[in-house]
Amino acid sequence: MSGREQDDNFFVLLQRLPVACMLTRIEDSRVLVINPAFERLFGWDAEDIVNRHSAELPIWVNAQQRDEFIERFSRTGRVQQCEARFKCLDGQTKPCLVYVEQIDLNGQACRLAMAHDMSERSNAELTLKQSEAKFSALFIDSPEPYVLFAKRSAQIADINHRFTEVFGYVPQDVIGKTAMDIGLWRYPEKRAAIIDKLMRERCLRNEPIDFIAKDGRVLNCEVSSNFILIGDDRCTLSCFKDVTEQKNIEARIKHQAYHDALTDLPNRMLLQDRLQQHLALGERHGLGCALLFFDLDHFKRVNDSLGHGCGDAVLQEVSRRLQEGVRKADTVARLGGDEFVILLTGLSGDHGQIAEHARASAADLLEAVSAPMRIEGHGLQLSCSIGIALSSEHGNTPEDLLKHADTALYGVKASGRNNIAFFEPQMQVVVSQRLQLETELRNALIAQEFELHYQPQVDARTQQIIGAEALLRWQHPEQGLISPATFMHVLEESGMILEAGHGVVLQACGFIAHLLKQGLITADSFSLSINISPRQFRQADFVARVAAAIEAQQIPTQCLKLEITEGIMIHNITDTVEKMNELRDIGIRFAIDDFGTGYSSLSYLKRLPVDLLKIDQSFINDCTHDSNDAEIVRAIIAMARSLKMELIAEGVETAEQLAFLQQQDCHIYQGYYFSCAVTSEAFCTLLGPSPGPGNVLQQNVT
Repeated sequence: MSGREQDDNFFVLLQRLPVACMLTRIEDSRVLVINPAFERLFGWDAEDIVNRHSAELPIWVNAQQRDEFIERFSRTGRVQQCEARFKCLDGQTKPCLVYVEQIDLNGQACRLAMAHDMSERSNAELTLKQSEAKFSALFIDSPEPYVLFAKRSAQIADINHRFTEVFGYVPQDVIGKTAMDIGLWRYPEKRAAIIDKLMRERCLRNEPIDFIAKDGRVLNCEVSSNFILIGDDRCTLSCFKDVTEQKNIEARIKHQAYHDALTDLPNRMLLQDRLQQHLALGERHGLGCALLFFDLDHFKRVNDSLGHGCGDAVLQEVSRRLQEGVRKADTVARLGGDEFVILLTGLSGDHGQIAEHARASAADLLEAVSAPMRIEGHGLQLSCSIGIALSSEHGNTPEDLLKHADTALYGVKASGRNNIAFFEPQMQVVVSQRLQLETELRNALIAQEFELHYQPQVDARTQQIIGAEALLRWQHPEQGLISPATFMHVLEESGMILEAGHGVVLQACGFIAHLLKQGLITADSFSLSINISPRQFRQADFVARVAAAIEAQQIPTQCLKLEITEGIMIHNITDTVEKMNELRDIGIRFAIDDFGTGYSSLSYLKRLPVDLLKIDQSFINDCTHDSNDAEIVRAIIAMARSLKMELIAEGVETAEQLAFLQQQDCHIYQGYYFSCAVTSEAFCTLLGPSPGPGNVLQQNVT
């Protein structure tokens, strides 16, 4: 084949090549030819390129690029794998990989330039770079701790900022090391199972794992892991989400749900759960358990006298003593108030042996609780009552055992407190009667079945009624009139005394208004006394309630006298004095009821704004034939005179008793010698012309 034929074949091949080609004569740098692939790649037609000087071609991005290429071609005559961008007809640029070779055609030295389109690779590289940049940004700046592990070696390849903040490790501490190398696992023995799960499932999702930070802190984490490819490296990307605080909060919430806030003892819910478990366990293994129900005797007095803060401290001390007195396997729980329950578990033996174990434990605990205690500077000594129910005898459900232990406790309290009792079936009858009475009393309050009767208070010198004591009676729809001795303690213990007591205040004020309106009394010569219970007196709004009742009836305040017991005097003396002074400022007077039967502290009497002492009828009964009682009465009278207090004797039933009192200069009295407590209508009749003591007594008795 001739040389010309070869050149012709070359040109034919050049036109068919899929690579953009441009042939330039070296002598004058004129473009001789471009192939169709060149036109398709850059958009320029042959007429835009052919016969033009290489320096004048429109493909150059700028003059600097053109000069550098021409200088390079002139110096070396060839180019191998040069990456460059060239301008297209539409103004865009194309990334290309350029080859330039020198060849001879028709005896002329030429340069053949070939440009391979690199757009797809460039786009892929750009996408990869962008992806890597995004991954890097997410990884480094993520709000969660991240670790990148080499998959095969499990060595740490990188950590992010948050991992450093949470775990305390900086990159130079950990990169190139495994988690085991730096002691990251709290429980290394669990690692194999976790890794096996990751390999099996190809990922982890919120797997709970505990780790140890650099400073030794234990961190509860939820780990999520995935396999990823970074370049040619297979890696494991793991997120270590710190949920320690969340776990702590959840644990606190769960703990609070099952424990008493004051003592941190198990509450009723947790006690019942444990009781259910031990009952099932005992049934399988032939073991018994005992339930001891505790109630602190007269604990309310502590709150009333020393305040609830001191009362709380007492409960905490009692809980400590109870916990110290039982085994770790046993449970001490607080149900609320001053009620505690102890569950003795794993008791073996016959019924007698289990009962003896429970009794002995209860006796030891009773002694522990009753030991003197020092609370906030106060020396206290409490007693408690304990009711016991045994799983082998008294029930096989938590509800039955709690109910029967509570019933046994009630039996102890009903028989004098400070003792221990096992549940007995007949106790349930007593409890049922008590519940029935409480129900009837609540209904009585709603139906307004309570009424006041009035016992006159008489001046023996004039035989005139100068006042009365209002006494609560229950007009039962079926049983008729019921004495307060039957129900008053239930009103107190159940808290219904608050509503009943306020009703007494309202009814008494209304009765005073009625007597004044009828002209049966005058404001300066008559006063009505009402008894105030300790619980009622301790109400925060007690003063406001009394003042509102007086204001509603528009009665003179000196017509109302409040009788309080000596117990109220010594319980929270500051609060007592403050309330009494507030009421005294508006004109209300005070009497000490049943004086001589309680604490009778002269130091309290000096501080309290008391107007009158009532000598208890227990001293009056035998004052005419018991020298001791006579001396007590004389002492009370002498003390009252020295403190400039008025006096009244209760329970005067005979002329001899009245004569003795008058000899001691005590002339005001109340009692059956003049009249028992009578209805409001009968009392209004007594306020008329007095028929004399003997006749009045006979009239009321018959």
